[in-house]
Amino acid sequence: MASPSILLVDSTFPPAVAGEAGWNYQQSAQADLNGDGQLERVVLTARVELYRGRPAWDDGQPWQVYIEAQDGRRTYVYAQRLQLGTLTMRLGRGEVGQAATVVLLEHLPDRLSLYEVSYVGPARMSVAARFQRDLDPRGDNASPQLP
Repeated sequence: MASPSILLVDSTFPPAVAGEAGWNYQQSAQADLNGDGQLERVVLTARVELYRGRPAWDDGQPWQVYIEAQDGRRTYVYAQRLQLGTLTMRLGRGEVGQAATVVLLEHLPDRLSLYEVSYVGPARMSVAARFQRDLDPRGDNASPQLP
């Protein structure tokens, strides 16, 4: 039996769009995520001020990830505030005949989590926790490096 999809969207965060109203850090990639032959755009964004063109990271940032369909509809897959943490987004290559997935690596001082998002279409997706490990939050190596 497949494990149930987990929810990574905190509903108290209004949906953000990269580049708007302080959501200055952004990364994006394109892939066919649902096998329909069309490219979807995956966007990771963080609310952070820029200083001389570089992010001025605070001790905690709100992060969001959304998938944008060809028609512009957005499906939000992640919306969390990470205290002293980072979020990395990558694309997982699908096997032959399978669509690509979105891979999210959440790195906090006391936890490391790897999530995989399978996208079917606008507002239709599932999220699986592929790896989670509690970490020792002490010492020089405890906090993740911000981009």
